[in-house]
Amino acid sequence: MRLSHLLRVLPGLLLATLSQFLHAEPMLNGVGVHQELGREVFIGALFSESLSNDAGTLLRNSQPMRMELKIVAPEGITARRFSRLWIEGLAVNSKADELMAQADNTVLFDNMFKGRLQKDDHVVIASAPGAGISVNLNNIELGKIEDESFFYMLLATWIGNVPLSSDYRDSLLKVGDVDAGLRGRFAAIAPAANRAAEINAWNNKLPAVEPITAAQAPAEVPKLDAPAFDKPKLDIPLPVAQKSSVSKSSAAPVIAQVASSAPAAAAPVSTPVAEGEEDEGPALTAQTLLARQFYVSDSIKKIRTKTKYPQRALDRNQAGNVRVAVVVDRDGNLISSSIIESSQYDLLNREALEAIKRSAPFPALPEAISGTRFEFSVPMRWALP
Repeated sequence: MRLSHLLRVLPGLLLATLSQFLHAEPMLNGVGVHQELGREVFIGALFSESLSNDAGTLLRNSQPMRMELKIVAPEGITARRFSRLWIEGLAVNSKADELMAQADNTVLFDNMFKGRLQKDDHVVIASAPGAGISVNLNNIELGKIEDESFFYMLLATWIGNVPLSSDYRDSLLKVGDVDAGLRGRFAAIAPAANRAAEINAWNNKLPAVEPITAAQAPAEVPKLDAPAFDKPKLDIPLPVAQKSSVSKSSAAPVIAQVASSAPAAAAPVSTPVAEGEEDEGPALTAQTLLARQFYVSDSIKKIRTKTKYPQRALDRNQAGNVRVAVVVDRDGNLISSSIIESSQYDLLNREALEAIKRSAPFPALPEAISGTRFEFSVPMRWALP
């Protein structure tokens, strides 16, 4: 009787064991280089249990996944600049209520990085169903986040409807078909041995994260549904193909996007920074995080009403993406605007900068945002149907 019972349960036990083994190591889905101002910042890789070239499939499926980033910028990247890349990506690819719900986890993630990331540093963000998210730097655990849905919000920063870099997004969705040279370059990068003591010291600096209260939260979550505009229109949340083979005579009206499916957060101007710049500063809190996101939400809504599709670009079927860094003073006056990532068409690049100028001045900074100036970036897309 016992033998019969063992024979019945043994296949299930073997299957469970095999499943755990198969889940242990997600496969390489893609590798890409993230650049700003034509300079390489990091090489990243996406690993998943099941390979796919469809971002929606990867973002919807609950499966073991991980993102790995290896810093290649000679000067490294400051902790503030690194975390703001994710904060901005979260903002433009998530709904406002999701941002509110994940504010504490965003602050926790931000506070894990307490110093400048140096060249060859290796960041690993891994998620497994039921096990939450682990964040490691050079094989040293920085912390854990229990809610695995936060991983998919982080992943959407790079492969969502409004990725911070379209080229990087495409590179991560290669279904394992990765250039051998790039794969070898990524594998060859190894962190410096003398970093361990410094990174271990970060764990002693981690502040406690205070949950956001109703009194601290904004009085009203902005409504972010895109209003109707005269065609060609500015349509916010809907992804649109960048290029089209449709002839001019048969094409539907062209759409211009200032990309934002939710309020965007601050992103630094991506120029080389002096040693020590941005390394120190007040720790991000849920209150200041949301203040940044909703401030930029208002600014982007204003920018989108001022953005046009240049007629000459439209006549030539030109489409593309531009990302612009914007700096304002406390009164909302425009200090500067510069292109972080440009399209191949000068007409679109010029229109991106002109749209920012037409939108100034911006709202005055709220008290929750400190400093004499504020920086954020605006992903913009001009797309043919």
